[in-house]
Amino acid sequence: MAHSLRDQLLKAGLVTTEQLEKANQPKPAPSRQAPPRDKAPRRDNRPVPTVEKPQRTENKAPRPTPKEKSDLEQFYAARAKTEREEREQAEQRQREIAARRKQTREQVAALITANLQNVDDADIRYNFVVGDNIKYLYVTEAQQQALAAGELAIIFLGGKRCLIPLDIAQQILALDPDKLIVINSPEEPSEAPESAA
Repeated sequence: MAHSLRDQLLKAGLVTTEQLEKANQPKPAPSRQAPPRDKAPRRDNRPVPTVEKPQRTENKAPRPTPKEKSDLEQFYAARAKTEREEREQAEQRQREIAARRKQTREQVAALITANLQNVDDADIRYNFVVGDNIKYLYVTEAQQQALAAGELAIIFLGGKRCLIPLDIAQQILALDPDKLIVINSPEEPSEAPESAA
């Protein structure tokens, strides 16, 4: 009873000794690429039926079309667009204002340098008030008299005090009303009160 399965199969006539020897031989190492199953040779020489793979039918629902935005989403999108346009318009206005200011500064600087009447070797100190500060400028005697008469004005350009004619100062004020210009307006002499005699 202790016969092995092999002995039992031989006695029963189910296998032959050649088949057993062939089964006991070591198998060669499998190759790295296995032949495709479709083309594997068959032992009985019957043609291998080719099995067509069934076409996969998508059971998925059709792709959803972009859904309509809700009223709230439409409102927020419109508001964001309006805010963006307003911001762009404000930035454009700021750029235009900055460009106009730059152009005005350049025109003012050109007017001042073209009509500058400062004298380098002037020796009379002329004091004038700007706000709460007392500033000074060295002028000639003729310039001092013209300043006192209101015929010359003092303007600042690049931190330098410049003397310019009154008509140029008025042109500059027309271009840039915020420009600081010191103009002396001579006061009319007041009439002395008559004493009752």
